[in-house]
Amino acid sequence: MAAYMKRTALAGAKIAVSAALLAYLFWTTDLRALEERVRTADLVDMLAAVLCYVLMLALAAWRWQVLLRGLGRPAPLGKLTASYLVASFFNNFLPSNIGGDIVRVRDGSKLTGSTTTASLAVVGIDRILGFGALYVLAAFAYVLAPPVVRGLAGARAVLLGLLLLFAGLAYFFFRPGTAGRLMTMTRLDSVPWAREQFEIVQDAVHAYRQRVGTIVQAGVASLAIQALVVLYFLAVARALGIPLPAGAAFLMVPLCTLLQALPVSFNGWGLREGLFALYFAQLGLSRPSALAFSLVGAGLIVLLSLSGAVVWMARGGSGSGEAAVA
Repeated sequence: MAAYMKRTALAGAKIAVSAALLAYLFWTTDLRALEERVRTADLVDMLAAVLCYVLMLALAAWRWQVLLRGLGRPAPLGKLTASYLVASFFNNFLPSNIGGDIVRVRDGSKLTGSTTTASLAVVGIDRILGFGALYVLAAFAYVLAPPVVRGLAGARAVLLGLLLLFAGLAYFFFRPGTAGRLMTMTRLDSVPWAREQFEIVQDAVHAYRQRVGTIVQAGVASLAIQALVVLYFLAVARALGIPLPAGAAFLMVPLCTLLQALPVSFNGWGLREGLFALYFAQLGLSRPSALAFSLVGAGLIVLLSLSGAVVWMARGGSGSGEAAVA
């Protein structure tokens, strides 16, 4: 009961933060100019954005299949795609993306006959590769960008901080025994449940160490997925008649995606719009353009994710729903 109340209070706080940020942004924005941007959006370019989204989902499901196959746990691509659609729906309509991950962990276990912990390890590595690809895109964009783009607020600090984080993760991955020594130092190895779960995850990591080709395949897929995310937002910008340079988008969109992962708002709402407003101002673009860009881009993804609700209901609904809410 206490845990439920704590989760409810945390969700309420995130909703309040999002509402306050959005209220401030709307209050300080020319709403007529915002409405004009949205009303005159080009439908052909919006369809191009939808195509990017579809390709993103297809590649993400294939990446998941590659990672499962690397553990000797093959699964049908069609069923993984359906699960990804359901997970995307829960990610957009629950207070965090944890619900979507639980759907994928549960479905991955059922489709492959693996343990929940092994399936969780696969989803975790999948997520790490996705964030790593975002970092690589942002880092390359930063190096190649003109000074005005490299001056985007927080860009250098975020990239340096993440460089240290990913260097640490790479060290743990490529140096066998490091995680085990950490378990011993923290005395978690004396807890039977923790030791058992750790050994399952270690087995998964060891299997990937022996199959570096699997990680390379999944990493290339991750880069393609994140590039499609940027192209999606570029298509939205084009549809709205916003002259957003591609070089700026390849830094700005990954940065915003990484920062909105901070658990301070409801699925990034408000925080994302504020970041884009800040970045657009630094690039000499208007706040109405920033809000139109962010709201239409994120809103279209929410709308498209409703396809996951159709899949969820078609396959019975309650099982995945309970898993996602638990």
